[in-house]
Amino acid sequence: MSATQIYINAEVCKGCGLCTLYCPKGVFCLSGAPNAKGYRVVEAPRAHACSACRLCETNCPDLALFIEG
Repeated sequence: MSATQIYINAEVCKGCGLCTLYCPKGVFCLSGAPNAKGYRVVEAPRAHACSACRLCETNCPDLALFIEG
């Protein structure tokens, strides 16, 4: 069984935080570093806890992340 991979496109993310709200495992948080547009983008410091439910992916209005695994 392969590990779940989380891909985040930081240049597309506008830091809305919906993925942080929908994730049942608390995988995501907003980073302190802004992208080129000045938004605090999401990061996945607890990626190891991801269950690949894809709630983050389906609720991201900008299609800024996807889950593989």
